[in-house]
Amino acid sequence: MSNLDDSKPSGLKSKPQGDSLTFALAAVDDRWSLHIVRALAFGAARYTAILRAVGSPRDVLAARLRSLTDAGVVRAVPGEGRPAGYELTSKGRDLAQVILVLKKWGDLYGDPYMQRLEIVHDDCGHEFVAELHCRACGRALVPGTLSTAAETEAPGRLDVNL
Repeated sequence: MSNLDDSKPSGLKSKPQGDSLTFALAAVDDRWSLHIVRALAFGAARYTAILRAVGSPRDVLAARLRSLTDAGVVRAVPGEGRPAGYELTSKGRDLAQVILVLKKWGDLYGDPYMQRLEIVHDDCGHEFVAELHCRACGRALVPGTLSTAAETEAPGRLDVNL
């Protein structure tokens, strides 16, 4: 009997292969990719600005920019002879939302003495904190209130409340 046929009580496969979480984690499976996406999301566009924001070695940054471009997360902005800079694609902007949720988790559970970056929502001028909510009813995510579509006929959909 295949391991893929064995299901846990929650309905999830015991060894997910090729699922959407596996795809998402593979897209950012190195130390620098999320930092690059964050730098681009906060306005760095030129190679040198991204390098300053991320702090990676030059060769690593160049390789990660290539892999993020190949993955459709980043696009090179054409210049004369070589890219004038880089920008996030819609795929990259969606990934930037995930980074904001990870930041919230890091702020809550990270070392109490580490530096925390306050993000301000430009539209209202207040501090921004990412929160998950159900698209259908608008309620905030509470652990234990989610199930897979196989377990319920009308699953809620999660959105990042940006």
